[in-house]
Parts: sequence; structure tokens; C-alpha cells
Amino acid sequence: MPKAVIVIVSNPVGKKDAGIVAEGFYTRDGDLLTMTDRDGNPIRDDNTGERVTVRLQPGQDEKAEAKRATLRLHRAGRDEVSAAFNRRIEYGRSGLA
Repeated sequence: MPKAVIVIVSNPVGKKDAGIVAEGFYTRDGDLLTMTDRDGNPIRDDNTGERVTVRLQPGQDEKAEAKRATLRLHRAGRDEVSAAFNRRIEYGRSGLA
């Protein structure tokens, strides 16, 4: 069963904007974190086909590293939330024409 982490991608801007978060999933085997989908299937790199992993060093926090990896995957367009990048921009009333 994979563990879940949530990272803030974009803070709220205005009353109608709730901000954006990305959810990531990972498993841990010893000092190796493997990023997965919500069903526990490993996520693979589009270029190499290798699993997306993070090797933990002594003292490193697994959740913090999983959050960093989730943010990298989001920025690479590898999650459902990244589709929100093209969302409508809400502009406030400035009174200028």
C-alpha cells in the first residue's frame, strides 16, 4: 500500500482561487523511495523507462523527499493536477480600461 503526500503547487490568489496542490504516492524499501501511482504501480521515467526513485541518505526525512519528488513530477507534467496549468486566470476589477 503506497503512502501519500500532498505538496502546495500554487498558493491562493484572490477569493475565487483555491490554489493548487499535487498528490503523490510512494513506497519505501530500506533507503529507497519509489514514486508510484495511487494503486502502487511504479512511475517510470518517460525517457529511460526506469522507475522514479530517491535514495535516502542517513537522517533524511522520507516525507520531505517524497514531496520534492512529487513536485518534480508535477512540474514535468506527470500528474492529473498539472493539467490545471491551463486554467482560466481570474482578474480583479481594477477600474482601468
